[in-house]
Amino acid sequence: MKKIQQLCFVSGVALATLATASAAQAALVVVPADLAPGAQYRLVFVTAGTRNATSTNIDDYNTFVTTEARGGTPAIDTALDTALNGAGFDLSTITWKAIGSTASVDARDNTGTNPTLSTGVPIYLIDGNRVANNNADLWDGSIQTAINRTPDDLQLNELVWTGTNNNGTAENGRLGGGSLGQVRYGRASSITAEWITMDDSNRFGISRLYGISSVLTVPTPAVTVPEPSSLLGFITLGGLMLGGAVRKARK
Repeated sequence: MKKIQQLCFVSGVALATLATASAAQAALVVVPADLAPGAQYRLVFVTAGTRNATSTNIDDYNTFVTTEARGGTPAIDTALDTALNGAGFDLSTITWKAIGSTASVDARDNTGTNPTLSTGVPIYLIDGNRVANNNADLWDGSIQTAINRTPDDLQLNELVWTGTNNNGTAENGRLGGGSLGQVRYGRASSITAEWITMDDSNRFGISRLYGISSVLTVPTPAVTVPEPSSLLGFITLGGLMLGGAVRKARK
């Protein structure tokens, strides 16, 4: 009986350890659970890295968020890249843009989210929570979920360069510096208009940026022969071991 109790304890500890490890290694949610195969959407994140806001060229900021999403050059896969690849996406077809405005381009045009030009698609944070239903919802003065997750799934509630008004157009403090050399920033922890337009700061300071993906399509699941999961296999093995011990104890 004592041997049986010991085996039960060991099996329970092993199963608990496996469950804990699985939870700790949970991937980002890059395919929203509320969308069906074939549905379109976008993903957003806040950068883990920081930079100044002195450049007047929007492509410099687009390159920055792209590098953040893809892990640098040479690429060292971020959790975001790994999750997208695991979900079946071709990473070479996904582009990333900064949600920011310069003197020559508005954020809503740089990101293809101008509600006067297209309805757009739902936008999600990379943890599966919806940020906006469409383009108009993104630029109506509030969002549904704070954009506070980095490509490696860290939560940051810090300041973000935007240069943008809450309707998606360039603010006087645009990226590169407005008439007073100041740049507008938002806060990653906010869901009010302050997510995009909060206050101005010196363009030589450092801060983060928001990145948004090109339009993605929910993949159609591949038809495969189901295989027992590692957890199910482990439970089965534990049951066999326990059964063997019981039979021996009864002899």
